[in-house]
Amino acid sequence: MRHLPLLALTALPLAAQTRATTLIGPPALGGTCYVRHVLPAGTFGNIAGFLWSGPFAGALPVPLPGFTVSGLLRVDPTAFQLLGITLTNGVDLPTMPLAVPVTAALIGSQLDCQSFDLDATSTIRLAINDVTVTVIQGPDPALNLQSIPPGTFLMGSMLGNANEQPVHQVTLTYPFWMGKHEVTQGQFQALLGSNPSQFAGTPNAALRPVERVSWYAARQFCQALTAAEQAAGRVPTGYEYRLPTEAEWEYCCRAGTTTEWSTGASISMSQANINGALASPTWPTGQTAVVGSYPANAFGVHDLHGNVAEWCLDSFVAYTAAALVDPFFAGGWMPPIRGGTWPVYNGAASCRSAIRGSYGNGLAVPEVGFRYVLAPIRTP
Repeated sequence: MRHLPLLALTALPLAAQTRATTLIGPPALGGTCYVRHVLPAGTFGNIAGFLWSGPFAGALPVPLPGFTVSGLLRVDPTAFQLLGITLTNGVDLPTMPLAVPVTAALIGSQLDCQSFDLDATSTIRLAINDVTVTVIQGPDPALNLQSIPPGTFLMGSMLGNANEQPVHQVTLTYPFWMGKHEVTQGQFQALLGSNPSQFAGTPNAALRPVERVSWYAARQFCQALTAAEQAAGRVPTGYEYRLPTEAEWEYCCRAGTTTEWSTGASISMSQANINGALASPTWPTGQTAVVGSYPANAFGVHDLHGNVAEWCLDSFVAYTAAALVDPFFAGGWMPPIRGGTWPVYNGAASCRSAIRGSYGNGLAVPEVGFRYVLAPIRTP
């Protein structure tokens, strides 16, 4: 990566300086936070940069010959590190990810970020603010969470049922974590002291997904998990363990794909527990699989197609064509269920990325379980 040509530094008056630095997501060990450089109009083609001071090894030092700290620059010029550069297009706000290493010594470290952009005249214009963050303890590795980046995707399907239409754009502006696996019988038993599953007592039952749980019971589990992890200091401010919203769920299921399944134009019983893949004389219509038995998708998450269907947090609503940002629909009594299930009567079509159904939130339905996310607080 080449050094930036630091030829002139212009510190505009505060009233005229509309640039700003924004932190997105918590700086937690093992997670990824993002820095956004908010730009005014007329900056097409500018180079946006992010300068950090902090103990991150391997970052590229930026030489600032003859530079002195003054005006809006509020980081130590001897400790600058270039987090990255990106070209602006005058529409999207440039962002840059910062993956926080799993290094316990970083906990409590303070990092400071100043953002800027460089125009065709080689003039650097700084943001009106910097961002100072403190690295916090990340999620417990035993909870098997996968860090999920913010992003934009197309939700729904024109090839599916009417309730999957119209296809519409959804943007999630925040990073979050999603459980790599569905909540197991062992996890549910350990936290709440009960196991309602029809497959309790079968071989490897503790490693199979819990099912026959109502939406209320799933939320009770998430609330208990939040309390336990908050007590251990492992829940970022403004975040909680909860069920995923329907948009979060489909975003994670698709993992960047636009096909009917995250596996492509088709899916087989070797890729997901569907259509009675694990049928036996004891269970002729099939049975649940140990979580993680099938390959993960591109986001590193397992069993979003098949095994058990999964509760979502929000209410089941009809789609519209409007583009949505961080959608969450509260107040109903029919939460969505997603993902399809294992029995012989649930084949590939029943576990597509876009397929959706709903049940009453008090029903404990066979074949329905859940997984958690660690994500911004939402109140149903």
